[in-house]
Amino acid sequence: MIKSLFKFAKKPKKGKDILTELDITRVVDVAPEEAEVTEEDALSDVEAWKQNDLDLLQMTWDDCCSDPLNEAAATAFRQALHNLHGASGAYGGGALTRLSGSLHLLVSDIDDFIEDAALINLHVQACRATSVSPGSAADDVADAVCDALERQVNARISEYAV
Repeated sequence: MIKSLFKFAKKPKKGKDILTELDITRVVDVAPEEAEVTEEDALSDVEAWKQNDLDLLQMTWDDCCSDPLNEAAATAFRQALHNLHGASGAYGGGALTRLSGSLHLLVSDIDDFIEDAALINLHVQACRATSVSPGSAADDVADAVCDALERQVNARISEYAV
C-alpha cells in the first residue's frame, strides 16, 4: 500500500529519464520483526567506539611525531582529541574525561607540539591506559596520574601567559 504511493509514471517525459519506484527501505525498516538489542550488545558497541577513538588518537599522535611540522597531522590530532573528549562522558567519564580535557587545554593554545611532545605523549598513553582495567585500584592510580598531569599542564600554560 505505501509503496504504491511512491510509484511514478513509467512513461518518460520528453528529455527526461524514466522515473522508477522510490526505494525507502534504506530509511524505513520494513521488516516485520525488529532485532532486540541487549544491554551487553550496547556496552560492547560503546567499548568498541571508545577503542576506535583511542586508536585514532594514538594514530594521529604517531603522525605528528613522525612529521612534527605537518599542520594537517596536528589538525587531525586535535580533531581526534576533540571527538574523544566530547564522547568521554558516554565512555564512563572519570579519568578519560579529565585526561582528554587536560590534553585539550594544552594543545589548544600551542602551534607546534615539539616542545611539549613528552607531556602530550604522557596524556595520550594515560588515555589509552584508562581502558585497560576498570576498578577502584585502577581508578585511584588514574586519579593520581590525572592530578600530576593537570598540574604540569597548568604550569605549562602559565608559562605561555607570561
